[in-house]
Amino acid sequence: MRLADKTAYHILSEVYKLHRRFEYAPISLLEKDAGVPHDIAVKVLLRLSEAGIVRSRVVSGELSFQLTFAGVNVLSAIALIRRGVVAGVGDRIGVGKESEVYIAWTPSGAPVSLKFHEEGARSFRSMARRRAYGRRDRRAPWLDVAIESAERELRALVMVNSLGGAVPKPLTSELNCVVTEYIEGVELTSVKGLSEEQATKVLNDVVDTIRIAFKEAGIVHGDLSPYNVLVSAGETLRGYIIDWPQYVSTSDPAAMSLLANDVKRIAAYFNKNFGLTVNAEDLLRRITGSS
Repeated sequence: MRLADKTAYHILSEVYKLHRRFEYAPISLLEKDAGVPHDIAVKVLLRLSEAGIVRSRVVSGELSFQLTFAGVNVLSAIALIRRGVVAGVGDRIGVGKESEVYIAWTPSGAPVSLKFHEEGARSFRSMARRRAYGRRDRRAPWLDVAIESAERELRALVMVNSLGGAVPKPLTSELNCVVTEYIEGVELTSVKGLSEEQATKVLNDVVDTIRIAFKEAGIVHGDLSPYNVLVSAGETLRGYIIDWPQYVSTSDPAAMSLLANDVKRIAAYFNKNFGLTVNAEDLLRRITGSS
């Protein structure tokens, strides 16, 4: 979809607006709300369907359409451009279990990262049974799940960043997209050959950020692993913690168990891969301030 295609954008926006009322929005309502003739609406929507931006189905004898994750990503990107947050979107630079990350540029030419959340209803419902994840009930549309996930991640990043934690600096969000500063780096799992001093530096960055989140922001990451530790590739080596949407409050009954598991996974990885001999219990006491 070309970003300049205003008709397609308006129709796609109507599909989004109707997503809580209809699993598949009927074309008669889409063309009415978008203010376009039937033949044009059909042509545009079928083109969007071929591009994977919407999916189609005949419901009660009427052609109807539903957004895909690609469609939501397009709406988010266009909205960010219209707001003047970014001037253009580049290549995909990362893929997670339930997200995609793209590089983009601000109007001044500075690179930023766009993380598009793509959590599905099944994964959210599984998590909701175990954690106090959010306000919405388990019948929430999948799109609302992804949007809430982006909102939660932005809140966590704002809290931890404002307190001095090593996380990507948050800028804003739009629908299912979180915009942060761009950090030139790689996942910890791709880092090889660190000296003991370098590995200790990165580990200390991670532990200090966990402590700030726990002691000052009152949250626990809850799913920390080497895959969501980003190591900067610049002259100054630094470890950043990413992927925060599943965070829990320290008042959550599961918080201490989740924190202990986060620390155990990180300690075990540094010991195994970089030859350190850190003790997870010692790190946990350092984080919580308990003796």
